[in-house]
Amino acid sequence: MDGAAHGGDHIQVLVRVRPPNARELSQGYVKALRANPGGASLDVLHPAHAAAKTTSAHSYGYDHVCDEHQTQAEVFESVGVPVTDAFLEGYHGCLIAYGQTGAGKTYTMQGPDEHADKENAAAGAGADADANGGGGSIDFTVKCSYLEIYNETVADLLCEDPTGGPQPVIRLDEKKGVFVEGLTEAAVTSAEETYDVFTRGSHNRRVGQTEMNRESSRSHAVFTVSLESRRRPFKGAAVQKRSALLHLVDLAGSERQKSTDSAGERLKEASAINKSLSALGNVIKALVDVADGKERHVPFRDSKLTFLLKEALGGAARCTLLACVSPAAQQTEETLSTLKFAQRAKMVKVKATANEE
Repeated sequence: MDGAAHGGDHIQVLVRVRPPNARELSQGYVKALRANPGGASLDVLHPAHAAAKTTSAHSYGYDHVCDEHQTQAEVFESVGVPVTDAFLEGYHGCLIAYGQTGAGKTYTMQGPDEHADKENAAAGAGADADANGGGGSIDFTVKCSYLEIYNETVADLLCEDPTGGPQPVIRLDEKKGVFVEGLTEAAVTSAEETYDVFTRGSHNRRVGQTEMNRESSRSHAVFTVSLESRRRPFKGAAVQKRSALLHLVDLAGSERQKSTDSAGERLKEASAINKSLSALGNVIKALVDVADGKERHVPFRDSKLTFLLKEALGGAARCTLLACVSPAAQQTEETLSTLKFAQRAKMVKVKATANEE
C-alpha cells in the first residue's frame, strides 16, 4: 500500500505546517519554514536569517511533510487512509496530534465543519469500506468511545454530564491489556454515525481562551474505535476473527506560560498539560534508549496519558505522530521544540502484528 503512515518498523512521523494566522500576520509575519521537494523534509530558518531572507537553515527529515498549501483532504489521504486501512487489516492503530497551542492539531483531527464527515472519521469509514470488500459472509461490530484527560482527571465525553458522576478508571489487565473501566461505548454502523458520536463528544470537551488561541483545547482527547469482525470465506469454512483498536489522540497544546499569558485556572491547566507532555517526552526518550539496545524502565505510569497509550507507544500498534507547527518566525522556539520531539519519536521501534484468529 502507498502511504506514509502505513507499515514501517518505527513510529511514522508526519509534519503539517499550517498557514499563518491573523495574529501572526498582524505582527509582521516572516516565514521561517520551507518544505523541500519530495515531501519528506523541511528547512527551519533562524529568525534573524528569516527576516534578512538569507539561505542559512537547518534541515529536518521525516516520513512526510505537508506544507501550508496542502488541503485537509490531502492531509487525510496521507495520514487517515493508511491508518484506517491497517486498522481494517486487524492492526491496532494510533494517530497522535502534537504541537504548540494554536498549531492546528484539533483542526487537523476534526476537519472544517463542511468537510468533517469525509476528512475526520478515519475510523468509522472502515465499517463501510471493509463490508464491501472480500468474498463470503462477514459480520461487523464497531463501537466508539471518547474521553478527555483534564488536570489528570479522566472524563467520559459521551455521557450527559462528563464532569459529574463516576470517573472512568484506566486499568491494566494481563489478557485485555490497557482498558478504561466505566467508559461509554456507542455502537455504530457507518461513517456518518461515527461522526455524529465524535461531534457529540467534541461539544463536551473543555476549551478556553489563551493569548495564543481563542479556542484552545485544555485537555487531551482520545477517540477510540473498536472493531471486531467475523468472516466465513465460503460455506462450511472456519470463521476468521479479527479485532483491533484505533486511537485518535488530540493532545492539548504544548505551551510556554509566558506566551499564553496564563493566570488562575488557565495557569493550573497549562501546568497540568505541560507536566503530562513532559511525561510523554520521557516515555519517548526511554523507548528510544530501548530501541538502541539499552535496558531502561519506561515510565508509562507517570501520567494518565502515557498509561492509556502504553500499548500503542510500546510497539503493539501502528503508531503515527502528526506534528503540527506554525510557519512564523516568532514561533520558531516552539516549532523547534515540536520538530525535535518528532525526530525522537521517529526513532521508536514498533512490532505491530495483525490480531487474527
